[in-house]
Amino acid sequence: MEVSIEKGVIKTLEKFPEKIREHIFNHLCKLEDPYSAPDVECLHPKVQVYRMHIGRTYTVIFKIYKETNCVVVLDLMTIEQAHKRYGRYY
Repeated sequence: MEVSIEKGVIKTLEKFPEKIREHIFNHLCKLEDPYSAPDVECLHPKVQVYRMHIGRTYTVIFKIYKETNCVVVLDLMTIEQAHKRYGRYY
């Protein structure tokens, strides 16, 4: 699947040190096959919204569009922030 990253996520990534950006980017590449990517959990199956933990620090929220064979990364945040926001994505 094609992986698309929202502009807000790219801006967030630009704030991180290079080593952390590289680590996050390596995990985002795994979303080319989101169903076998590690640490992925479905937040809402009806609208295909998922989350993926990256290490023990970050969470990526993404949506799968089966009809266009595309994964869109919607948000990147700390795990703590994600626990507060899960309900906003569906």
